[in-house]
Parts: sequence; structure tokens; C-alpha cells
Amino acid sequence: MNRTILLAVLALAIAIALVIGYTSMRQSEITRGFGEMVEVVVAKENIPEYGLIRAEQLTTATINKKFVQPQTIPPSLMAEVLGRSSYVNIYPGEQITLTKLIQQEGKPVLDKQLEKENRAVTIQISPHTGVGKLIRPGNRVDIMVAAKYEKDQPGGAGPRGYVEVKTVFQNVLVLATGKAVVHSVPTRVNRAVLSSLEAEFEAQRRKDLYQTGIDPSTTARPDDNYNTITVQLPLAEAEKLILIQNGFGDQALYLTLRNSAEETIVPLQTTLLEQVIGKESALGDSKVKLPALPKYEPRFYDYRGGQPYPQ
Repeated sequence: MNRTILLAVLALAIAIALVIGYTSMRQSEITRGFGEMVEVVVAKENIPEYGLIRAEQLTTATINKKFVQPQTIPPSLMAEVLGRSSYVNIYPGEQITLTKLIQQEGKPVLDKQLEKENRAVTIQISPHTGVGKLIRPGNRVDIMVAAKYEKDQPGGAGPRGYVEVKTVFQNVLVLATGKAVVHSVPTRVNRAVLSSLEAEFEAQRRKDLYQTGIDPSTTARPDDNYNTITVQLPLAEAEKLILIQNGFGDQALYLTLRNSAEETIVPLQTTLLEQVIGKESALGDSKVKLPALPKYEPRFYDYRGGQPYPQ
């Protein structure tokens, strides 16, 4: 009995080995003209048209070399496509190719950078409201408003001034700083032309005290000489931002820079001035009464018609 079972197991093993050998041989014959297996970058989930490509949307797959599409991104260059925009819809399992990404040919295309259902809105900034002009296209910021207004008090006490600070928008994408647009491609020039441009740029800066008319998009150097920042917001949020701009002005808007890896949006309460300096201040409804000032006694008198007049 044991001998019969042993022969049956041996026959099964031989049969499995023959099947594996035959299928491997047939696979080699069928795929002989398809080339070796290579690894490429593919979409892990759907990437919408004009959507920004994030790391969690990409993965790798191994396919025959013959089925690799032209200009497909290899895994070694996956980081190069992060943050760029897709020109068409890319579906799960579809190869990521340069032909499916926005090609700007040296000229920034802002409308292609916008995600659908979003709008680009520009804010005028100064160094203290724009993080010292260190914000770059592609960064993410929070937008705060420092609102100052007056409100009539009950009982006919007259108007009273209020100061409030509120974070109105969080994790907002910066599309452009001045004319420098996110994902802009620098113009291809040789070293001699670039050196000439740099020399003219420096001469122009000395001439007009750092106010230059040279378009910063012609080089890849970061440009700090900007006074506006363009952000991406949903349509309803863009209306709120414009309402704030008209009500309090751009000088009341403050941008705070976020870490690019932080995308958390948390509920925040409005901060009142009394919460910072306390109710025991002159501004608040203070219960601490200051001592009365001493009666003023003039030190000098001027006599007119025999009557003293304090001086």
C-alpha cells in the first residue's frame, strides 16, 4: 500500500514538472519576439485631466519591452513627474509617458496647471505678509485675515474697535509668484547667451534699484522680486477671498508657509485681541481701575489785569 502511494506521488511530481517545463517552453516561444521584461511607471489610480500627479497615484509594473510605449517614465525618474500636471485622463494601470504630461516649451501655461472646478486668484503681498518673499511656485500656504472694524455698542455707548485674526483657507496651492509659474520650463540657451542675460540683469538691477523689467521666466533662477502671489482655490472659496480683499484690502491678508508633506486641515477658532493681551488691559472690559492722576498744579502764572493765568 505504501509503495503504491509513493509511486502515485512520484508520478504526480513528474507530471507537474513536465507541465511546468512545457508551459515555460511555450511561453518562451510566444514571447520570444516581445523582448525582455522591463519595469515602468504606471498609474495606481485615476489621474484626472490637468490634475497634479502625487506619489500615491503612481506605482510600477513589469511588462515586455515591445509593449513599452514611447517616452515611458522608468522608475528611476519617477520623482521627476511628481507635482506635474497630466494633459489627459490617465487610468489605473496605464503607463506614464511624457506625451501625457503638459509640455510648455519654455513658456508657462497657467490655465493647464489649474485643476478643474478651481480658479486662480492673485494676492498682492509685501515681505511681512508673504513670508519675506520666500514662497515659491508649488508651495502650499495658509491664508489668514487680520480684520479691523468698528461696532456700535448697546446703550448708545458709541462705536468700539475690534481686531480679529482668522485662518480662512488652509493647504492652498501656490500657482505663481509674480510671473514665475509652477512647473515652468526654462528656455534652452547656451552658456554665452545666459551669461549675457545675467550681466544685463545685474546692470538693470543697479540702474533702477532692484526694479527690473527682465522676464524672470527666461531663466531657472529663483526670483524674489515679486509683489503678487497667485493661488488656486475652488470657485466658492475664490469668491470669499475677493470679498475679503474688497472689505479689508490685501494688506490685511497674511500667508503662512506649510511643509509640503503636511496636507492636514484642522478647524481653527478666530483669535481676538483680548484673548492675546487679556481682559485686564485698557482695551478689554478691565476690572482693574488705574489710580487717578494727581491734580495738575501749574508751575508758572501770567498775570493779566491783576488775575493769574496758568502757563
